[in-house]
Amino acid sequence: MELTQGSTHPEAHRRRSPSSASCPGRHYAQGFITMVLRCPRFAGDPVLEACLAGTHRMFRPEQGLAVKRVQAALIALGRPVGPAGDDGLFGPDTGAAVSAYKDAKGLSPDDPVVGKGTMGALDDDLFVDPPTLDPAFKEFSPFVVDRRLEPFAGLELAALIDTPLNSWRHMLGRFTLDALNSSTLLGIVAMSRSLDLRDRFLAAAAPTQPNGTSAADFFDDALITDDAVGRTVTFQARDGTRQAFVLIKDDVILGRQFIVRTTTGGRARVSLQGVLVHELTHVRNRSAEVRLLQTPDTDGGTYVDTALAQARSATGRPTAQVLDSFVGEICARHVHWIVVQEAAGNPFAPRFLPPGKLAEAVRFYAQEVTGLFDSNGYLTGIVNQGRATLLQQLSLWLQRCREFSLTDDPDESARTDTLFADTADACARGTVDTQADGLFPLPADFTE
Repeated sequence: MELTQGSTHPEAHRRRSPSSASCPGRHYAQGFITMVLRCPRFAGDPVLEACLAGTHRMFRPEQGLAVKRVQAALIALGRPVGPAGDDGLFGPDTGAAVSAYKDAKGLSPDDPVVGKGTMGALDDDLFVDPPTLDPAFKEFSPFVVDRRLEPFAGLELAALIDTPLNSWRHMLGRFTLDALNSSTLLGIVAMSRSLDLRDRFLAAAAPTQPNGTSAADFFDDALITDDAVGRTVTFQARDGTRQAFVLIKDDVILGRQFIVRTTTGGRARVSLQGVLVHELTHVRNRSAEVRLLQTPDTDGGTYVDTALAQARSATGRPTAQVLDSFVGEICARHVHWIVVQEAAGNPFAPRFLPPGKLAEAVRFYAQEVTGLFDSNGYLTGIVNQGRATLLQQLSLWLQRCREFSLTDDPDESARTDTLFADTADACARGTVDTQADGLFPLPADFTE
């Protein structure tokens, strides 16, 4: 039978116990959350819950996170979905995998459609009791179940924490786990699932936020997205502390997001791991970012052209925001570079990174990927004043990078502090290498 998008499909009952064949009988209570789909990979996804309820059928050419979750589940069960993998596009390869799965489970008809029976079977096959101990997510399982953690982010973090104890990857995983446990980090969710955090936010946030808005309005305003691939939202908690939550653009999780090299139009793919590293760097440095944002435009130790800093702030976007974005980007991209080097088997690469090569990488981002942080045109104005002025500005801002905390390891912290100081000195003296290194992605990665 030929189907059109949105039509229903008479998927027959499966050869399984009737107690789990219908949606009402499948509910799993976990704390104050009732899980319609019991496997954390699926829990809370409205599209997949609709499939289970029989009110939606997933088939070609549907796309999105729900499709990616089904694809990833099939892969986890040893059923490949084609060379593109779990790309979130329901194509013929995914359809063939669905049909083969349904045939193996005794579902009739075994057509390329995900409906009530298929969704129930996938949920059963991947369910672990209790779901808070699901080994796929390791220590992060409870937060996935509580819908505080996007499942694909949970898988990434589980991979990070399952690395050598002295690695930066393990440190990032452990930092995230501690932040979630302490509620310093409220959660990390896809932007399309941001409302999963709303009730929890309203319970934790001070009724009136420092900018004068109510907690409800503050949360809703945070969901008005721009082109950012990720966003760390910092708020004041009821106890007066600063807490945060992280939103990640759906296209990042789907592998469809790029950053663009302004001068050539070349693109570098943005990975979920990279965005997590970035946003966790912001979470770690909430207090340092407050200090950066309070930097006056007249500070000659921060701005090489204080008149330009003041003039650009007068347009409505404070130049301190450019400073904060620049420092955050450079620090996070350095951490991401270290993570990539470790994964490639080069854990000692940071110890032998020449400051001149890091200086060139910083110059590259400042001059050729300016759109990442130049929200008011200040940096563009500095670039237009010539290379010498740009390098002097970068020298000042690299000194401010030293205010950020990148690691819990005292020795590594001292190393990065020295590296940023030496890189600032290289910019000040103009001894910048012709090859870039120390940030990720590098110029050679802008190829698509």
